Amino acid sequence: MKNFLVRFLRLNEATVPLENKLSDIVTFGTFVSVGIGLIQNILIGIHWFVNSMLAATMLVSAICFYQSRFKDNYRSIRPFFLATIGTFLSISWFANYGVRGPSIILMNLFAVLGALLIKKERNTLFFIGLGILTTILLLIELYYPQSLHTYDSDFQWQMDLFNTYIFGIVFLALTISFFKSSYEEDREVLVETTDRLERSQEEMLKEKEKAEKAERAKTEFLANMSHEIRTPLNSIIGTADLLNETELSGRQQEYLETISISSRHLLNLVSDVLDMSRIDQGRLFLENQDFQLSVLLESTLKLFRNEPKISSKQLFLNLEIAPDTPEHLRGDAYRLRQVVVNLVSNAIKFSNTGNITIKASKKQAELLPGKIGIQFEVIDPGVGIQKEDLPKLFRPFSEIKTTTVHPFKGAGLGLAISRTIIQLMGGEISVSSSPGAGSTFAFFALFEAGLPPVQVPDTPEGVEGKMADIYPLSILVAEDNMLNQKLILRIMEHFGYQIDIVENGRQVLHKLNSQTYDLIFMDVQMPELDGIETTKALRQMPINQPYVVAMTAAAAPEDQEACFAAGMNDYVVKPISMTKIRALIPKWSEGVRKS
Repeated sequence: MKNFLVRFLRLNEATVPLENKLSDIVTFGTFVSVGIGLIQNILIGIHWFVNSMLAATMLVSAICFYQSRFKDNYRSIRPFFLATIGTFLSISWFANYGVRGPSIILMNLFAVLGALLIKKERNTLFFIGLGILTTILLLIELYYPQSLHTYDSDFQWQMDLFNTYIFGIVFLALTISFFKSSYEEDREVLVETTDRLERSQEEMLKEKEKAEKAERAKTEFLANMSHEIRTPLNSIIGTADLLNETELSGRQQEYLETISISSRHLLNLVSDVLDMSRIDQGRLFLENQDFQLSVLLESTLKLFRNEPKISSKQLFLNLEIAPDTPEHLRGDAYRLRQVVVNLVSNAIKFSNTGNITIKASKKQAELLPGKIGIQFEVIDPGVGIQKEDLPKLFRPFSEIKTTTVHPFKGAGLGLAISRTIIQLMGGEISVSSSPGAGSTFAFFALFEAGLPPVQVPDTPEGVEGKMADIYPLSILVAEDNMLNQKLILRIMEHFGYQIDIVENGRQVLHKLNSQTYDLIFMDVQMPELDGIETTKALRQMPINQPYVVAMTAAAAPEDQEACFAAGMNDYVVKPISMTKIRALIPKWSEGVRKS
């Protein structure tokens, strides 16, 4: 029987709240005990009015039990249950012979029910109300004794009191017993659950450590792969730049353009994958440097004007910069160029003929103090985008379907990376498009006011050939890759410099013992002694300290911080090109002069 009641009242179900179980126990117990009391009242001939109150109490208990047990409305039925039972007790007070009958016992039982069902913070209010109600009933009984209904005999009165005492004790005992049993089972389940959660937490910590190790391994792998891929690309792109400065036939120029475009396309793919990895890890950060907006945009479009696609598709690239747009800005020029390249590349890919227009203007809306907002638009006459495809544009690894077939499918990362870069710049990107009517990608970014660039004076013989005369520097290059050695040697010869080259850090330190250098190009990853350790060592040497520039394929912020922490003065990201060297030599020369 007990097992049946335990299952029926769900006392062994840990998912049922303890409050719910308590409501089930009280309402069910009230129904059963009042039903037994009603039977004994009928047997000993108690007044019909009292029996009608008991029957009404059974009905209310049954309704409340159903709502609590089967509908889980245990919170909403409690006030109704207690108010109804209290009302029935008050009405039957006088029919139960007042204070000399079982009413006081029933009021005590009612007080216990209230203590079980009412929340702790409302118990005091309930007991005060019950005390006031009992006092009022006693006063009415005292001043109007004729309102009491007496028993037909002493036997009937004594039996009613005896049965009320017995059933009251049994009801309280069973209620407390079931409540205690349920509480202990819930506590055991809670202890087991706590132990299980602790074990799960330990397992999660272990899995987290494994995931972090795997993430670190992935990051190191990507960094190493970046270095390994950028190293030959450095040679290919740099050699192509040098070759472009020589006399070439038309066919050779065509082949050279193919090499340059393909190598830069491969470099962009590598950069996109690395950037996406940094974004996933929250490790993509911006740099600050002065740049000229018009020069940046013109040089960016120049990369595309030589592409065969432009002439074969009869596309024209137009640049429109509003007159009031600031020319000198400070921000991450590299990342801005990356965004423009991505948007223009897509415009070329999905356009067959017509004008592709790039616009830049000053954003007039109020922005952060000290910030300059620049609005950009890339407008193409392409195939357009379906409305339902617009939300997919900025998701990683997603490509939309179009009616055109384009020969080079991208990795689906460009727009996702662009959106992240723009958000880091304090801006937003949007797109408006419709099929057959082209697309407009618009974004704005925040910059600071920049300084004009250092002017390189012209000479009759030309700037490039006499760069070494304008900025005389003694230069040492530490690079272990033979192709990169030849490349930087040819680039520096092009600018008029005669340089020394070594293969590792130990050779750098050996050179510094016998010779002084103004500028050292220090490859970060070298055998025997890498660039970081070499720089730390040379900073401890009692020599005229050189200006050290790191050459690295790893451009993450932590890599840059490691270079600066070791004592390096600047860094240049591979692949190294003539354009980079030409732009940075004045800066490095100024650094050498100051040091």
